[in-house]
Amino acid sequence: MSNKGIQENMSKVLVLAGLPGSGKSVASDIAKSMNIPIIIMGNVIRRETAERGLEPNSRNIGMVATDLREKFGDDVVLQRIWPIISQELKNNNLVLIDGMRSIAERDALVQLMGFEPEILAILASENIRNSRLIQRKRSDDLDIESVEENKKIIKQIHEEKNHAISERDAREKGWGVESLLERANYKIDNEDSMELFRTSVKALLERLNNPD
Repeated sequence: MSNKGIQENMSKVLVLAGLPGSGKSVASDIAKSMNIPIIIMGNVIRRETAERGLEPNSRNIGMVATDLREKFGDDVVLQRIWPIISQELKNNNLVLIDGMRSIAERDALVQLMGFEPEILAILASENIRNSRLIQRKRSDDLDIESVEENKKIIKQIHEEKNHAISERDAREKGWGVESLLERANYKIDNEDSMELFRTSVKALLERLNNPD
């Protein structure tokens, strides 16, 4: 699709931006329930990781993402997923992109579309994000009959997870996600109840999806 063709379409693009554990996946789920199409940029990395025969853990996915950017440029993920974005823009008022992590990706999107996307920054403190990420994974990671008897194992797992979370934060900050957050059109704090966060996200999506 040409840039002109996209400009003539009144579709909007909303980029969900935030550090790991901030609540992007929750916002995506809300959009999905509203039948708003969601483009998940991380799927490009997960597919590449699988094609390389690597286990899809955080470290391998991060390594593949860094390798792709070093070899093909900071906007490689956006370029690879552009055909899907372009197709969704033909048929929808609002399209969400989950997982943009740099100004380079945003600028590439502007060049391809011919107009600027809007950015929703989802914000949460490091402590809250880390707590969510640990809790989100614990039931899948642990198969322990007696917590009391396995305190050392639990402590070790928490330490390993905290280290992995810190590595992931540093990696995404290195790609430039903080600059993307600074340029956000909308900001929602996800520090309080999840119900309040869901209400705020839904209200914004309804307004953007129904501009009249």
